[in-house]
Amino acid sequence: MKVFENDVTFNFSPAQTLSALHRKYPNPHATHVYSVDTINRTVDPDTGILRSERLIGVQQGAPKWITKLFHLPPTAYVREVVFVDPENTKAVMMSVNLSLAQYVSCLELINYLPSPTNPQTTLFKQRALLISGFPTRMIARRIEQASFDRFKSNAGIGKQGFEWVLNGGDQAALPRPSLD
Repeated sequence: MKVFENDVTFNFSPAQTLSALHRKYPNPHATHVYSVDTINRTVDPDTGILRSERLIGVQQGAPKWITKLFHLPPTAYVREVVFVDPENTKAVMMSVNLSLAQYVSCLELINYLPSPTNPQTTLFKQRALLISGFPTRMIARRIEQASFDRFKSNAGIGKQGFEWVLNGGDQAALPRPSLD
């Protein structure tokens, strides 16, 4: 079992950060993400909490020895569920891989909340648990390490991509309305 932990502060208000969550993909940094499909989106009438469930398609980033050994397809899918609490300017995101779970499970939990040191910025707390149930412990450890390394790399790419969105990069490509 491997545990990945990552805390980042985004220099954007929690309200700005939460409003950008559903626009994170596509972005030019996360080229491994090729599809994002919203499965369900609801608002709790009592709490105002927005719940979104999405299916994210990614290009397989497994090391060649793993793809050859297990004859893996080039694509994989991740289920993501996000709860956005606009009243408290917080969000919780949970994701789990649907593909290749027989070899490795990746359970991810992300919290977006006002930074305790500067409430005008957003604290991003990411945790992921990577577990291989492969019967041969030596191979299981290698799968977990390779998955951890890939996850860590993608976390850095994810940060760059989300900052691009927060800075308006995704809006720059949209046509601007004419003032005429």
